[in-house]
Amino acid sequence: MVMKELGKRIGLEDFFLDGLEDIYDAERKFMKCFAALGIAAGHDILKEILVFNINITEKHLGHLKAILARFNRDGNNGKCEIVGCLTEKASAMIRDMETGSPLRDVALICLVQIIQHYKIASYGNLMSLATEMNHQKVKILIEECLQDEKRTDLYLTEVARNFINPSAK
Repeated sequence: MVMKELGKRIGLEDFFLDGLEDIYDAERKFMKCFAALGIAAGHDILKEILVFNINITEKHLGHLKAILARFNRDGNNGKCEIVGCLTEKASAMIRDMETGSPLRDVALICLVQIIQHYKIASYGNLMSLATEMNHQKVKILIEECLQDEKRTDLYLTEVARNFINPSAK
C-alpha cells in the first residue's frame, strides 16, 4: 500500500481506495494460487473447495471492479506485498511435500485459511471505512464479499476437522 504522495495530503477516501486496489490485486493473485493448490491437493473435498474458492474470487473481483469504477479507478495500481509471501509459501509446500500425502493436504488447507483470514481482515476494514464515509451501495458489495469469506473459512474449518486432519494421523 502506498500511503503518502509527495506534496499531497492523503485522506480517508484515499486510504480506502488504496485498500480496495490492494485487495483487488490480492484477489487476482490468490485466484491463480487457488488453481495451483487445487492441482496439488490430494483429497477430493479439498480440490472442490479450491474450485469453489476460485468461483467466489471471480465474483469478488467483479464487485471490486464495479466499486473501483465508481471512483474512476481500474485497480491496476494495487500491489499487495503479502500475497507474494503467501504464494511463495504455497509453491514451497507443493514442491517440498510428497504428492498426494495427507500431510500435504493439511498444510494446504492451513495456508488457504491464512489467506481467508487476510481477506476477512481486509474486507472488514474496507466495510468499516465505507460505512464511515457513508458509501452505502459500496458497503453492501463489500459486506457480501466479507460474508462469503467468513462462510468459506467456517467450511474450511469443518472440512479440516472432519476429513483432512484425521487422514494425516
